Amino acid sequence: MKFDIKEILTLPTSVMAAIALACGILLFSPISIIEKLFMIDFREQNGFVIGIVFIVSISILIVNLIYSISKSIQNARVRKTFYATAEARLNSLTNYQKAIIYLLYIQHNRTFDLPIHDGAIKELESHLMVGKATNQYMVSNLNNARFPYLLQPWVAKELDEKPGLLSDFKYAFNNISSLDSFNN
Repeated sequence: MKFDIKEILTLPTSVMAAIALACGILLFSPISIIEKLFMIDFREQNGFVIGIVFIVSISILIVNLIYSISKSIQNARVRKTFYATAEARLNSLTNYQKAIIYLLYIQHNRTFDLPIHDGAIKELESHLMVGKATNQYMVSNLNNARFPYLLQPWVAKELDEKPGLLSDFKYAFNNISSLDSFNN
């Protein structure tokens, strides 16, 4: 039987917990229980190995637990910051970008065909404000390819909850003439 240390260290947490539990039972159970399991000779012959496996598996479990907790705390902080700064990020957009978002907002399904090569749309996409509604789409003109984009739900929620923000976006939409090209 060949053991690969890398494979052992990358076992799923549930398997590692089961190994730690089994080793812990073998090591720390009273003799009466070990006798009933017919494991006395096994524990005496392999106690050192069982102890090492127990220590390593418990250590890996503790490190995984600490890592998982810190990762979830970090994700919660990032999510909280993302939503706390949402209004400021939306206010910092150009009038053209605000008009694009308002155009998507007023659609009944929050989706509209927009030019895929437009830098403002690419920027909105990189800021997670809009996204492509599909990965593949047939276009008739490759030089002016249009793709269905959707408004991210958090943006629509911000606009719904903040009438001042919505009126600012509506004003930008009404005053941007370059959006007329989207309707062609």
